[in-house]
Amino acid sequence: MNNSIRELRDRLAIIYVPVESLRPSEYNPRVWSKEAIAQLKESVVKYGLVDPLLANSAPGRKGVIIGGHFRYRVAKELGIKKVPVVYLSIPDLQKEKELNVRLNKNTGEFDWDLLAEFGEDFLSGVGFSS
Repeated sequence: MNNSIRELRDRLAIIYVPVESLRPSEYNPRVWSKEAIAQLKESVVKYGLVDPLLANSAPGRKGVIIGGHFRYRVAKELGIKKVPVVYLSIPDLQKEKELNVRLNKNTGEFDWDLLAEFGEDFLSGVGFSS
């Protein structure tokens, strides 16, 4: 691991901030279906916000959400007053945009055989369909 990555990792901290202190980026390309919104709301009501938002702390960009727009929207709709945030200082707007797109693109894949072992009732309860 190179020194700059190690330094970044050593500085990351989750803090709770008022949801009003954040603002969505003007460029975020993600969209959500009504079904996805309902599923995330159900999850947040059940478990809380367990995944922090990523926001910029660079001058002129402080509080701009880089990752977590969907969680931010749902938190606001549910009336949550404080949300977990990890701040990153990214003064370069192009790098901020790149990180946003990379975070949205990296959604992962499933091992369908392993997933099937959870059972259809369980999977339908968390938003999967056969």
